[in-house]
Amino acid sequence: MKKKILLLGIILASSVSLFAQTEVAKGDIIIDPYVGVMQSNMLRSEPNDVNEISNWKLNGGQLAYGGRFEYMLADKFGLGIDFNYVKSGSKYDYIGTDGQGNPATYTWDYTAKKIRAMVRMNYHFVQNETVDAYMGGGLGYKHTTRAWTISDPNDQSGLEQEKALIPMAFRLAVGTRFYFTQNIGAMIELGLGGGTPLQFGLSVKI
Repeated sequence: MKKKILLLGIILASSVSLFAQTEVAKGDIIIDPYVGVMQSNMLRSEPNDVNEISNWKLNGGQLAYGGRFEYMLADKFGLGIDFNYVKSGSKYDYIGTDGQGNPATYTWDYTAKKIRAMVRMNYHFVQNETVDAYMGGGLGYKHTTRAWTISDPNDQSGLEQEKALIPMAFRLAVGTRFYFTQNIGAMIELGLGGGTPLQFGLSVKI
């Protein structure tokens, strides 16, 4: 009986040590694949003077996609990169007037694509075995392409244009990672600029 109890104790101790969690610390590598939720004003892009909108639909979707890589330079400070991609816009029909002032139906089709790559610095202000809370800032490159078409029933050629905006991205953010095991957890981040306001996903600590 004593041998069985001893064996059971060894198994339990081994299990605890196997799944024991440690704080994020110097030398750790953290990878966060995430999705972002867009605001409604990032999705709709109709002219201010348009009423009577019909057949409205999204170009792209309500989600953005990205990932972060962070290396802990010290117990409280990490340096990494942040990459994300978003496609937004809308397409709809609206009632306007033609060259003679008569009512006419037009189609507005607008799409914006943004790719960002930023260097990130994070300060980790709460660290324990399960929670890693941080605030951070990022600065880097943004490539933006905007394309739109206005189809006039009296002019099937429409209007098509593309332009790139200022190629700079920045982000100020605060976030938290919740670890379920030694290496796997979930993350959520709220931020300004450099992507969607709300981002959430997985967190992998190496």
